Amino acid sequence: MEMVKQDNRRQLSARVEHLEGEIAELKQALSEKREQEAAMLQVLMRVEQEQRVTEDARLSAEQDAAAQRYVVHVLQEKYEKAMASLAETEKRVVIAESMLEATLQYESGQSKAQSSPGAVRNQDTPTRKVGLLSFGLGWRDRNKGKPSNAQESSESKSANEGTGSNSSGKENKNEEQES
Repeated sequence: MEMVKQDNRRQLSARVEHLEGEIAELKQALSEKREQEAAMLQVLMRVEQEQRVTEDARLSAEQDAAAQRYVVHVLQEKYEKAMASLAETEKRVVIAESMLEATLQYESGQSKAQSSPGAVRNQDTPTRKVGLLSFGLGWRDRNKGKPSNAQESSESKSANEGTGSNSSGKENKNEEQES
């Protein structure tokens, strides 16, 4: 019996050693799994943080894009207003040039009419330039609907210039009404 007891003890000792080896292996595997789990958690935390940073960057980029679209819209409106103003100014320049041309032609006709009787006056040249200015200012004010003192003075000057000036003054008024 004693042999059986020793034999049982040997078997039990071998079995205990075997189980202790398995326990050590399982502890080792558990330790490795925990290390892997900790590493995976760190990787997941990094990925999550990178996703947050990426999301923040995306939101910031969207806000910047919206702000840039707004700025482009505002600049486009300003550009369109400036182009409309430029076109209007160009129209006014064309009108002013045609008025100047007509006035110069009218005044050259007047000077030819006055020089034909032989009365050449060099002193009238500065008066004509002032008359041209007052004619232009008078035309501008009439188009704005305001009375002009310069217009009245130019009409009184043209009435005082002589007999041929009444008919040319009527022509001048007709030209102004047409424009």
